[in-house]
Amino acid sequence: MIYGFFSLLWIFLSDTVLQMLVSDIQILSFLQTIKGFGFVVISTLLIFGLVSYYAKRMLAAQHHLRALIDTLPDLVWLKDEKGVYLSCNRKFESLFGASESEIVGKTDYDFVDAELADFFRKHDLIAMHADRSSVNEEQLTFADDGHTEILETIKTPMKDETGKLIGILGIGRDITRRKQRETEIRVLTQAVEQSPVAVVLADPSRRVTFVNRAFERISGYPSEEVVGRAFELVDLELNEAELVAEIWHSISAGEPWQGELRSRRKGGEQYWEHAYLSPVLGGSGEVSHYLALKEDISLRKRQEERLQYQAHYDPLTALPNRVLIMDRLQQLIRDARRNNEYVAVMFLDLDDFKKINDSMGHDVGDQALVQAASRLVDSVREGDSVGRLGGDEFIVLAGHFSQKESVQVVAANILESFWDTFDLGGREIMLTASIGIAIYPFDGDSLSELLKSADTAMYLSKAQGRNRYAFFTNELNQSISRRLQIEEHLRAAIDNGELRVAYQPQYEVKSRSMIGVEALLRWNSSALGQVGPDEFIPIAEQSGLIVPIGRFVMQQALSDAMQWVAQEPQFKLAVNISPVQFRDEELADFLRQELERSGFPASRLELEITEGILMRGGPMVENTLATLHEMGICLSMDDFGTGYSSLSYLRRYPVDELKIDRSFVQEMTVDEADRELVSAAISLSRGLGLRVVAEGVESKEQLEALSEMECAVVQGFLLSKPVCAKEIDALLMQREWELS
Repeated sequence: MIYGFFSLLWIFLSDTVLQMLVSDIQILSFLQTIKGFGFVVISTLLIFGLVSYYAKRMLAAQHHLRALIDTLPDLVWLKDEKGVYLSCNRKFESLFGASESEIVGKTDYDFVDAELADFFRKHDLIAMHADRSSVNEEQLTFADDGHTEILETIKTPMKDETGKLIGILGIGRDITRRKQRETEIRVLTQAVEQSPVAVVLADPSRRVTFVNRAFERISGYPSEEVVGRAFELVDLELNEAELVAEIWHSISAGEPWQGELRSRRKGGEQYWEHAYLSPVLGGSGEVSHYLALKEDISLRKRQEERLQYQAHYDPLTALPNRVLIMDRLQQLIRDARRNNEYVAVMFLDLDDFKKINDSMGHDVGDQALVQAASRLVDSVREGDSVGRLGGDEFIVLAGHFSQKESVQVVAANILESFWDTFDLGGREIMLTASIGIAIYPFDGDSLSELLKSADTAMYLSKAQGRNRYAFFTNELNQSISRRLQIEEHLRAAIDNGELRVAYQPQYEVKSRSMIGVEALLRWNSSALGQVGPDEFIPIAEQSGLIVPIGRFVMQQALSDAMQWVAQEPQFKLAVNISPVQFRDEELADFLRQELERSGFPASRLELEITEGILMRGGPMVENTLATLHEMGICLSMDDFGTGYSSLSYLRRYPVDELKIDRSFVQEMTVDEADRELVSAAISLSRGLGLRVVAEGVESKEQLEALSEMECAVVQGFLLSKPVCAKEIDALLMQREWELS
């Protein structure tokens, strides 16, 4: 337009001006020729200037566009419809590890493997055929440094002004971080949804914005009933106002709070939860949300309460156990010391309770204990405590006495509560109790002293005839002194030659001949006189003296019995082993050495052990029993039927013989239940292939009954009292027993 306008002005104006200035034809013609050359020069310069100006502008625009494309962090490339590269930016050059000049004019097959090139070409064709942009994700490794990126690729068909397809424009954006964040968010979301802990998110106005599935399951509220609505994170009715205020004070200060709260499910059921409540702060420090993490701990709380109960209460009677009753006694002593009062500690033991267990079964025995506990609770004063120490032993704590004589009223009420019969298994049974009483501070000023005094007094009440109460007295102190004297003199008894071994013969019922003896310990003290085994053996066990004493008995018995086994090869020597001896780790080695020294055959030695040894069990007991069995030593279970689990021990341990306790034998002719127990024990032994020995035979009626039951071996005063070793020689010469 500029050039045309200039040309028209030049033609019309220049000719008019020349004609006005020059009239000479020749000069006019010359000037017009000069004007033509000038027009050519000026128009040429004008055209060149215009072209140069616009060329520079276009080049600058191209440079700007190129710089813009190269500055982009995305991959940008241009291909023709055949897949030949027309252009690319610098980021794209790093993908192939080549410059643009090396890429232009080539295809993907020149830079990547055929499989990947086919993938690129496939999506190029999809975009071109669909005539719209195609978006897909590609994970590519860059050739320049080997790093990998996940790209979101957009491929757009390129057309000319006529609408003809000329190629495809591609843009690849790195979305690696975005994909990682999406993965993290997805994993976090799944973790929150799958978490067993309830998660609640609320805005500053306490409107819920999110809850997970655990919240729905625990609370019973579906998310649609909670999200978008105001929801108290703490139940205001079930929790104390001070606690709620403390929680919101902590949260308002920007600090989290955690602890145990009561909550309520949708159906109204209350439960315990452990809650973590915290404000969620925004970038500028303002509260953007409130976060609540809640765990249902109802089961744990119930277990804690059950464990707490089990730790302090007897499971059978629901009375306080030893732990709790001792704590209460300690508190009573503190109160009494402060108020100058008295406290009574009463030990109570049910009389002949063992017979109920043995004759009627432990289930019935448990019923008796429950009924006894109920009567005790009803008979004491309000504020007194009744506890169970174990078995049939109970304890009563009575405090706040100004006169110790007032304790008798409480004790009398307890005994009176036992006057009515007990309904046990459909039978009316009389059950009495013996009570021992110790008074604080007269009988002790510590727990251990009071308990010991009450226990001692309780045994005194039993010795006085049972079904009564007894106070701790000076006479009981004298009894304790007697125990100390026995222990003192017992230590020197072996060295002084005061101990001797007596033997009680054992007879075979069928042949009426003596087939063995039981070794029994006797002590004639130079200072104390004749001391019975029932008195000194428990003291020996408690003091540990039973181990050297037991070794003395074993050595003496093996030495004496060698002459008897020589006369009668089937002769048996029975020796009692106490639980304390059995815990001696050197027991098996000692027996092995003594058997070798004496020459006595191990198969003819019989060790009588109590059920208490087997009840303790444990690896040491099992190993010792196994070792003795391997040595060929026979094992006899003494006092059979007086424990709790005899049958299980017979199945578990290598027992060879059962000794029926004398208490059953002595009562079998007057008590049908005892007779049936003895008969059952004999049948059981015969069925298990065990030898059975009945001890305590003192009458012909008992002997005849045992013979009818086919009891193999018997012993007792009817046949022979324990005698010295010399008298055993004479008894062996007899062909059969001579009844006393």
